[in-house]
Parts: sequence; C-alpha cells; structure tokens
Amino acid sequence: MTTGSGQPTETYRPLVAVAAYHLARNRVTRWPDGGYGVPAPYIDALRRSGARTAIVSPGEPGEVEQILEPFDGLLLVGGGDVDPAGYGAEPDAEHNYGLEADRDAFEIELLLAAERMRVPALCICRGMQVMNVAYGGTLHQHLPGMPGLLQHGVPLEGTETMHAVTPEATSYLAAMTKSGDLMCSSHHHQGIDIVGERLRATGHSPDGLVEAIELDVGPSHDPTLEPWIVGVQWHPEETASTDPTQQSLFDALALLARLRGARAKPGETEGRGRDYVVVDSDPTWPARFEAEAERIVTALPGVLVTRIDHVGSTSVPGLAAKPIVDIQLSLRALTPRDAYVGPLTGIGYRWVLDPWEVDHEYFSRDVDGERCFQLHVCTAGSEWERRHLAFRDWLRGHPDDAAAYADLKRELAVAHVKDSLAYTDAKSDFIADILRRSDEGARPRGD
Repeated sequence: MTTGSGQPTETYRPLVAVAAYHLARNRVTRWPDGGYGVPAPYIDALRRSGARTAIVSPGEPGEVEQILEPFDGLLLVGGGDVDPAGYGAEPDAEHNYGLEADRDAFEIELLLAAERMRVPALCICRGMQVMNVAYGGTLHQHLPGMPGLLQHGVPLEGTETMHAVTPEATSYLAAMTKSGDLMCSSHHHQGIDIVGERLRATGHSPDGLVEAIELDVGPSHDPTLEPWIVGVQWHPEETASTDPTQQSLFDALALLARLRGARAKPGETEGRGRDYVVVDSDPTWPARFEAEAERIVTALPGVLVTRIDHVGSTSVPGLAAKPIVDIQLSLRALTPRDAYVGPLTGIGYRWVLDPWEVDHEYFSRDVDGERCFQLHVCTAGSEWERRHLAFRDWLRGHPDDAAAYADLKRELAVAHVKDSLAYTDAKSDFIADILRRSDEGARPRGD
C-alpha cells in the first residue's frame, strides 16, 4: 500500500556512479598527462547520505549498460559548457568554455541508459543542461547578455550568488525538500531555453528561469516502478553540509539507489534488505496502536494534528500481517518539516524522506532491534490519506477480500525473501483493484 520508502535495506550501502570530467595536463602536480576528477563536495554529500561512490569517465570501454550495470544510482555533476552542436546551435565563441564533446556524449548515453535500466539519477548544474539536451532541449548560451534576469553567477569570473528557487507543487523536488522556497548557491552562465521532450520544468528562480526539471513519467499507482531522473541548475553540494534541505537531494538519490540495490538480482531469490515475516493476526495490535498513538500525539503541537489512524494489515481484525503496526498521522501541512521531524525523532523515530510523494513522509521505530512501528505522516485531506483509509475500511468490511489478501502476502513473503520492495510492488495490482471497487461503491448512483 505504501511506496516502500525507507522500509527495507537500512544496512545496504548503495553504489553511486559519479561522472567525472577531464583534468587538464599539469592541473594536478606531477600529473603531466592530465586525468579525471570530481570535486569533493559532491562525494562528501553522497557519503553523508550513506552511499558509496565510484567515478566513471569518458572513454570507458564497453556498452553503456555494462558500464552502468554495477551501480545503483547515477550523479552528473557540474563543469564546462555543453557543446552547442549537441542542440543544433552555433557556438558562442566569446563565452563558451570547457567544451568536452566526448564527455557530453558519454553522459547523455549514461542518462538514457539510466532511464531504461531504472537507475535513479540526479543531475546538477551542467548535469541538468546535459539532461535537457539528452531529451532534445536547448540552452541559452550566455545569461548575462539577456535582459531581465537575476545574477546567476559566471564560473569563469569566479562569481556566485544565492537566490531563491520555487519548486512546482507536485514535483519530486517539492517531495524531496518539503520546505517551500529553497535558497540556492548559483554560478552558471547558461540555462535552459526550450525544455526537452518528456521533461517538465519543476522549479524556477524569481526571474522565471527554469532551475529544475524532471522526467515526466505521468500518473502512476506505483512510482517505485518508474524511472526517477531529476535535474537542478544550482549547486546543492556547496551548502548541503549546513542546509538539510539541500542535503535532501543527495539523501533522496541515495535512498532510491538503496531501494534499487537491495532488490534481488535477476536469477536470485533473495534480496539484500531486512528480514521480514507474515504472521497470524495478533489481538494485541490494536492496543499497541492506541498506546503508541498517544505517545505520538503528545509529542507534537496540538494545532498541527488533525487525526491519527491505525492503518495497514494490523488494523484489520483477523488479517495476517508483518508484525509491524502501521500508523497514519494526518497533519495540517508537511511544510516545513522541522515542525514534526524534530519531535518525532525525539521520541525514538527514524525519519526517511519520501522522494516521490509531496503528501507523505515515512518514520519507523524499533524496539530491542526489531521494527515495531511504521509511521506514515501525510497531509490532511490528501489522496494519500484517502487511499489508505479506503483500503483499510474495505478489508474490514469484506472478509473474503481480506482472506485473499492474506493468502497473497504469505505467498509473496516466500517468493521475495529480504526484498520487501518487490513484496510491496507485487501487491500493487491487488490494492489498485480494491481501491477501484471502493471508489465505484462510493459514487452516487447514476454517475
């Protein structure tokens, strides 16, 4: 029923490919032939998120799928300009710098392969421009020459600026950050002109310049099955060590990489996540919910909470379930996070952001090393809230469907050992059917 965010794989450390750029001859002492490199702040931000890193560089032999195959995530970083020939423009000889046609081609191949292989990708500054060109978009070659724009910084002049970026309300960017407007470190002299095909603009600076894009996967009842590719024009790595909102971009990439990497590999029957089991219904589950709900509500400002509900399989009498009590906490707003993340972590909950849903955040609490509670914080009145209550209420009122659901879960728990995301994915069709029937039953006759 949930997206799976944060539930499995805390012990698995994902491996993220970071695309490197050329280092000119003698850029590094005693490297007369040059080399390849990545600035440390990118690597540091990924390490803070729990990811492992390895660089990949232009000239790697083999098919691009073979190059990307060992990795769970992809990061495209900043650097020089994208060659204008790649988007059908004449070069701006006065202002273009650092052109690397082989790097352009390599990163475009990596990004398109990441989509095909469902490898999550975050593209920063030049990386976002590469992403736009990869999908057929174009670039403004020199922003300082355009009237009406803010200062966005010019790399060759060593200038940078801080400015606001407003995320689009339903975007992955808004889901990751949940903070309203972002304050961003910027130094780029180029920007997006025409947004590429199948991309959508999801963040803008006050002057209207596109500052974030994402691959538009359209409506999906299960976003974990869709590609996740996000680009930002600013440099989150520069302030991520002191700004949790900027760090959340790297945390999101690492989480998605962790979820992907913890799945069972083709031909294998066991994933790399946490052990889990499905057990017979326990009559103590409702009382455990009531006691925990009181702890949660007491920890939060009363004005913030609208309702708290026992959801999931442990809320349905007689239904077999994983022995983890699912709680849904409805709040008036999820922005800003500080209002609830601090109080909930203060009573022992572990927070994991949701990189897909603007109306949901995930928390969990272990007791004596065992997962005992999952807390789904959602926006009051949201579709997230409605779906989970509707599914619970349907199963409570339809014992045959509840029994079929129990049988399905037992079967999937055997088929997907230590792979709770695959377990969750495999329930999606059953859940979607129940919600469809619930919605049909709720419609007035004649509609």
